[in-house]
Amino acid sequence: MGIVETNRWFEQRANDHAHLFEKLRSFSAGSDPVDFYLHLVKYGMHRRMDGVEEIVKQMKEKKIWEMVGRDFQQLKQKWNGPDVPILIFPADWTNAKLHREFNGKSGLAFKDKLFLFFLPHHTKEEIGAVLTHEYNHVCRLHYDPKDEKDYTIIDSIVLEGLAENAVYERFGERHVAKWTTYYNETQLRSFWQKWIVPNKKVKKDHPLYRSLMYGSFFYPKMLGYAVGYAIVKERLKEKKMNELFTMKSEEICENHL
Repeated sequence: MGIVETNRWFEQRANDHAHLFEKLRSFSAGSDPVDFYLHLVKYGMHRRMDGVEEIVKQMKEKKIWEMVGRDFQQLKQKWNGPDVPILIFPADWTNAKLHREFNGKSGLAFKDKLFLFFLPHHTKEEIGAVLTHEYNHVCRLHYDPKDEKDYTIIDSIVLEGLAENAVYERFGERHVAKWTTYYNETQLRSFWQKWIVPNKKVKKDHPLYRSLMYGSFFYPKMLGYAVGYAIVKERLKEKKMNELFTMKSEEICENHL
């Protein structure tokens, strides 16, 4: 399916939340479109409608939809990935944390669709890096023998490790996330043994999950992400990305478990 012309949604009725909710209904997998919109906002989608028309206009002038479309076709061929709808929206320009930690850009991947959130100032490389990370998630979810609802912390750190290594492969160190540089190899191995291994069966609904993935309380910042990146980086010395898509997470981590 590829790029959905979400830019035209705003041309029709630019400042109307109700119109946006209705348009999202087809992509909300049966859930309430308002709740689905709020879920997208949580991951970086714009929340205000006043001013959105001008931002969409500037994004169109930069040809962001066309840019993503071309890059998507390259990635789809490179990874033999699924043809999913990609929906691009303005990012939340009022979100200070999003700007501070991710330069105002983000995305959200599902097995059957992909959402990307940008602003006019983002460069071609920044846009490509977000698309690469999120579409890599789509490919992993598509090929992984395990259903996402059954994912453990091990599955999640591998998912994130694959995606950010894909960014490194395409764009180099300059465009990988800051958390890839937070810790050295000795620290990461310690984190793995101390916190991940004893909790390797923890799932998303467990209270520990977010603490292990993102770091909180006494847990190091972005713990799970950083460990996953290091494990996958090591695995990619002997396997290709396409091969890892179909491997079980435990197999990818076998030299660490």
